[in-house]
Amino acid sequence: MATEAELVSSAVADASEVMDRQAAAVSAHDNDPRRYRVTDLSDFQADAGQFFEYGYRDTLRGMIEAIVEIESPLRADILAQRLARAHGWLRMGGRIRERIELHLRDLDRTTESSGEFIWKKGTVSDVVPYRQPVSEDARRSIADIPLAELVFVVLDRPDLLDEPDPARDLARLLGVERLAAPSRTRLDEAIARARQQIDDARSAV
Repeated sequence: MATEAELVSSAVADASEVMDRQAAAVSAHDNDPRRYRVTDLSDFQADAGQFFEYGYRDTLRGMIEAIVEIESPLRADILAQRLARAHGWLRMGGRIRERIELHLRDLDRTTESSGEFIWKKGTVSDVVPYRQPVSEDARRSIADIPLAELVFVVLDRPDLLDEPDPARDLARLLGVERLAAPSRTRLDEAIARARQQIDDARSAV
């Protein structure tokens, strides 16, 4: 689990103009799709006793669709965690995961260094706008942010690439106080992808 210092900030002081515009446009509204928020599943009648029953499939599918609509791309294990907690479970066994997996078969996926990410059908992209968390409770660790979002931040601030330690400066831009080794590796991966995209764009001219 990420420590408090490894979670991205919900109020980045040194964000770029593009990120500022995204955050400020409708900052008073928690349902702004340009910001990241945790799905509220309280409208669903979660029933742990019915979880494996055939008749419960529509409720479970509805929960998954709500999470995917609001939070995707997100890691598959985070999605499963949302469902487990909605049903009062702190841990998930293989049987629970198998049941959830049945409802994920038609969704798109990408496999990254930090895990498998679930995307809405037809939305997989190399770059997607970074979603700043709408609140402190919605902060993500760097491992939980898809590479496509991290690449967006780098491309939006290409000056980072000229710094002696781009990963450190990218972490600071995201509001991460202490950069753990796995997080640095992931940011380095995003930086490398951004460099490649810039090089490809220059070559195409």
